[in-house]
Amino acid sequence: MKRAAIYARYSTDLQNDQSVEDQFRLCRAHAERLGFNVVEEFSDRAKSGASMFGRPGLANLIQAADRAEFDVLVSEAPDRISRDIADLAHIHKTLKFRGIEMNCVNGGAMDTVQIGMYGVIGQMQREEGAKKVRRGMVGVVRSGRNPGGKAYGYRPIFGRKGELEIVEDEAATVRRIYELYAGGMAPRSIAAVLNDENVPAPRGERWNASTINGSGQRGNGILRNPIYAGRIVWNRIHMVKDPSTGRRISRVNPESEQEEVAAPHLQIVDSGLFDIVQQRKEATGGADRAKGPRSKRILSGLLRCGACGGGMALVGPDRSGNRIQCSTFRESGICKNSRRYYVERIETEVVDGLRRQFADTSVIEAYVEAYQVEQKRLRGDAQRARANAQRALQEAKDGITKIVEKISKGLIEDDEAAALLAPLRAERDRQKAILETTEEPPNVIEIQPKAVKRFRENIESLAQIVREKDGEASPEIAAPFRQLVAAVVINPTEKGQPYEINIKGYLSSLIDSELSVIKMVAEDRLTPSPRFSIRRFVA
Repeated sequence: MKRAAIYARYSTDLQNDQSVEDQFRLCRAHAERLGFNVVEEFSDRAKSGASMFGRPGLANLIQAADRAEFDVLVSEAPDRISRDIADLAHIHKTLKFRGIEMNCVNGGAMDTVQIGMYGVIGQMQREEGAKKVRRGMVGVVRSGRNPGGKAYGYRPIFGRKGELEIVEDEAATVRRIYELYAGGMAPRSIAAVLNDENVPAPRGERWNASTINGSGQRGNGILRNPIYAGRIVWNRIHMVKDPSTGRRISRVNPESEQEEVAAPHLQIVDSGLFDIVQQRKEATGGADRAKGPRSKRILSGLLRCGACGGGMALVGPDRSGNRIQCSTFRESGICKNSRRYYVERIETEVVDGLRRQFADTSVIEAYVEAYQVEQKRLRGDAQRARANAQRALQEAKDGITKIVEKISKGLIEDDEAAALLAPLRAERDRQKAILETTEEPPNVIEIQPKAVKRFRENIESLAQIVREKDGEASPEIAAPFRQLVAAVVINPTEKGQPYEINIKGYLSSLIDSELSVIKMVAEDRLTPSPRFSIRRFVA
C-alpha cells in the first residue's frame, strides 16, 4: 500500500479557517478510493500560493519528501500547492526525482503536460484576480472613498466601507506641524517638541523626523500627504515579489497610472498653507534629495552614540571641520546626548589607536588564547552531544534490524511490527537530523601573520587618507578596515571635555580561514576585550 501525504492551503485571513479541514476530508476520501494509506498531513493557513517562501507547511512537506516518508502527494487541486508556473513545475520536478507521485482530487495523477497546463491556469487566475481588485479600487477612489490604509488624523466610519472622518485632536496636531514647518522649524525639531509634550505618535512610542517628512515619490509622511489638502491619490506604488527571496518590494508608478480625486470633506490643512509647505520641501531638496551622493568616509555607518546606541550623522561643518551628532537626538529629541563631535578628529584617533594595537600583537594573542579556552569548552559539549546522538541512532537502527529479522522469520505479525517500527524510525530520523545540524568545532585557532601584516598596511593607508583626503576612502581600502571594526562608540561627555571613544572589533579576520565566518565581539563573551578608550584631545 502506497503511503500518502496530504497538503492543504487557503490564501487569506478573510477565508474560513475550516477550509483546510474541508480539503483534508476531500483528500482522505480520494486517497481511500485509490487505496493509499495517509501517513502525514501538511497545511498552510492564510498563505498565498504566489510564492514558495513563507509557507512552513510546504517546506516541511519538501523535507519529508527528502526523507522518503511518503510515496504520493495528495491535494485538492494543483493550485493549492502553487499558483505560480515556475514554482509548481519545480515542486513537481523535485517530487518526481524522489519517485513521488502528485495526485489531485481535481485532475488525478499529474504528469508534465498537466502540470504545465494547471500552472498556466493558476497563474492567470491569480493575475486576473489582482486586476479585478485594482479595477474595484479605482471605482472606490473615483467615488471619493478611501481605497485602503488610514492616515494620521482620520478614522474609518463604522458601517460605511471606505469612508473616513476627521479626528479633531489629531487634525489639530497636523495643522500645528504644518504651521511650525512653514514658520521655518525643521521636522526633527517639530518631532522633539511633540515628544516633549507627550503628544501620541501615529505609530510606536515617539515622533520621528521621518514620520513628519515622509517620501516625496510615495507621497507619504504628514508634510507630503495630499489627503490633508483634500485630495485622495491612489496607485502611487505597486508591489512586486522578489523571486529569490519571496519578499514584497514597492516600486513607484508613473504619474499617468495614478488616480487622483478631490475629497474636500477630508481637508484638514488650508490649501495655501499646504502649497507653502510643498514649496519649502522642494527648496530643501525635493523628492530627489535621497538620490544625492552618499558619504564615503571611512567611518560611515560604524559610528554609534554611547548614550542610546543610535547612529551618528553628519550635521554640517563649522570653522573647525565637519561635525557629527546623535541621529536619535536629531530625529526625535529622545536621546539626551546633544553634543556635536568633529568627525576628522575621531577618524584620526580611531586609525591611530588601531595602529598602536597592531604594533604589538600581544593583545591579539591574549584574545585568541581566551577564545581557545571558550572553544575548548564548546568543543567538549559538542562532542558529547554528537556522541549521544550517534549512540541513539545506532540503537534505533539495531532495533529496526531486529524487528525486520523477526518479520522475515515469521516470529512477529505485520501489525505488531508496524507498531514497533514507527517509533524506532521516528527516533532514527530525529537523531539523523541532530547529527546533520551539529557541526564539530575545529581544534586549532591560529593567528595569520599575513593577515596581521595586511591589516597593518591597510591601516597605514587609511592614516594617510585621513591626513590628506578628508577621510574619504575607496571601497578597496575601506573594506579590510570594516572587516576589523564592528562599531565606533562615541560616549557622551560635556562640552569642552575630552572625547571618549570605544572601538568594538572582530576577531574573525585574524584567525584561521576555516573559522572566518565566526564574528564575535569580545566584550560580549570573552576576555580580554579588544575595546579601548581614547581620551586625548579636547574639542
